[in-house]
This record gives sequence, structure tokens and C-alpha cells, in this order.
Amino acid sequence: MKKGALLTLLLLSGLTSVAQTEITDYTPGVSTEGAVYFLPKTAINISITVEKSTYIPGELCQYAERYLRISNISKVEDMHYNLKQVTLASQGLPDATKAYHIKFAPNTIAPLVTLDESGLLLAVNTTPDEQAAAPVTTPQKASALANPRDFMTEEMLMTGSKAKLAELVAKEIYNIRESRSLFMKGQNENMPKDGEALRIILDGLQQQEDALLRLFTGTTITELSTQTYQVIPESSVDRVVLGRFSRKLGLLHPDDLAGTPIYIDIKGHDNVAEVPVVDETQKGKSKKGNLNKAPKEKKSKQDGIVYNIPDKADVKVYTNSEVLTEDTYPIAQFGNTETLSSTFFTKKKATKVTLSPITGALLKVEE
Repeated sequence: MKKGALLTLLLLSGLTSVAQTEITDYTPGVSTEGAVYFLPKTAINISITVEKSTYIPGELCQYAERYLRISNISKVEDMHYNLKQVTLASQGLPDATKAYHIKFAPNTIAPLVTLDESGLLLAVNTTPDEQAAAPVTTPQKASALANPRDFMTEEMLMTGSKAKLAELVAKEIYNIRESRSLFMKGQNENMPKDGEALRIILDGLQQQEDALLRLFTGTTITELSTQTYQVIPESSVDRVVLGRFSRKLGLLHPDDLAGTPIYIDIKGHDNVAEVPVVDETQKGKSKKGNLNKAPKEKKSKQDGIVYNIPDKADVKVYTNSEVLTEDTYPIAQFGNTETLSSTFFTKKKATKVTLSPITGALLKVEE
């Protein structure tokens, strides 16, 4: 979560009697009678990283076999794309159908209510844990390559024959290799005094060879770019086309039939973990409650803090030939809601509650 994105509200009244109502006309934050907050719906973000490779034939490519014994060098320019990586992440977004108003009773302790910048309820009477900001992916530009002509001798630059130039460049490449070999064996007449100086010399020789060699083998430039798709499922989905991919054109719109489809499946487990309404008045009257178990019958509307009980879903991204990635995530809108009883917020106690910004589920309840 971005720093400074939290809105912490110190209200002037307590949480002893909480009139928890769902509303339709809302602005998150402090109201005249309490606070308005959202619960989240869960979005799945799919980031697809594509590598663009551009091959440019070398000026002397037709002489690679003759002078360097390098075969199968293409003389044709080419550009193609490869799928490099697909990653999944979940994100919480405000759910307009789950906006709630908490009304506070007067003359009680002042609760600390923390919302994020979009109005999601994060915590009551405590500070939520710092959330790691999602990494921002930017296209990676190819590093600048050395110009082969910067390493040419005067004779190479003056020759007007490509065949002669190829012969001279090939000889220079062999000389560089021989010199590097002597340095590595410690047999060069001008050996450096320390290892760092030797490393600099060897790196320089390698840079020269690579630059001159590209005149024969050509240059391949690679660039990485990432496209992120967001899916907000309301129910299980099957074989939804996220986009399409072509080795010649890269990532395409779902409707562009020039590429093969990239699908996504999101399949809910339909096994919502029901939890008992956490009510202080019921302490000792039942078996110890587990926040992942639910009542046989859901209670009707009551005072308290409404939170989500998400259901898990399996997410898979794939093509017709391979699975690109898959994982399991809790999805807020696949589950239901429950209420944390107002008996946890009285004059004598200030129960600390932390909620997940992604699912709206209870993370911590501490007295």
C-alpha cells in the first residue's frame, strides 16, 4: 500500500452501540454520526511479459563461413516475439454493493478507524500492517551496443572492397583472441600488476571482439514489455479469452484472430468457510470458535463491523498447448459477509481489528 494512502479517523464517539446499515448514498470517511466504509471485491491481475527480438544481418554476413567458419548465418532481417513470463496477483477494489455506515454511541471511548484512500476498511483501534506496493513493470530498453567501426584500423576503414574488409576484420578478431589467451595464461609481455586491471583489459578485448564479430553474425536486439489484464469475476469463468499472441505481432486484442488465444479459468471451490458470529456474550457457551468455521444459520442484521468471508478459487492462464501459470486465491465476492459483534467494542475495552485490503476478511481480532 502506498505510504500516505491511509485515512485514519479519530471519531468523537464510541463503538459501544453500532448501528450497522448498508447504504446506497455514500462518501467514505467520517459522517455526522459515524463512519462510512467499503468492503472490497477481489480482482485478479494477470501480467504477461513479452520479449521482442529484432535480428539485423551483419554487413559481412556472406563472408562468415569463408573467414570465420561460422555457418547458417541468416542474411534476412527478422522480428519475432516470445512469451517470457506470466504472473498472477490479487487486488482489492471498493465494492459499491458493500458500503456500510457505522453509527457510534455517544459518551464512549473514541475508536480509531483506518480506511485506505479508496474507502476500504482496514482496521479499527489499531494500525494495519504495511502493505508492500505492487512492483511497477516498465519496458526494458536494450543496452547500447558498441559500434564496430570504433575498433577498425585505418586500413579497414579505407578499403573499398567488402571481401578485403571481411579478410582484415577476421584477422583482427583472431589477433584479439590470441592476445586475450596470452593475458589469461599470464604470458603477455605487458601483464598488469593486479587482478582488477587484468579484468578491465579482458573486458575491453571481449567488447572489441563482440563488436567486430557482429559484422559477420549480425545483431539481435531484445526488448521486454509487460501488459497487465484485470479480471473481476462475479462467478466461476471458463476459457475466457484474455488476449491473443502472435510470434510476428506480439500481444493482440482478444478479437484479433491473427493471434492464438490466451485463456483464463477461475473456478470457485464453492466451499465458503462459514464462521460463527463473533459475539462476546456467547463466550463459554459453545465450543471454541474457529474463524474459518461458520454457523449453521446466518444471523439476521445486527450491530457490529461487517466483514467478508471469501471463498477460494483456482486461477489458471493457458493456451491451447501449455499452461502458462496457475494458483489459488481467496475471492471476496465468491463468499458472503458476517458481522463482528458490537459487544467487542464497549467502554471497558477497545478491541483491535485488522481486515484484509484484498478480501475484506478478518486478519486479526485482539482484545
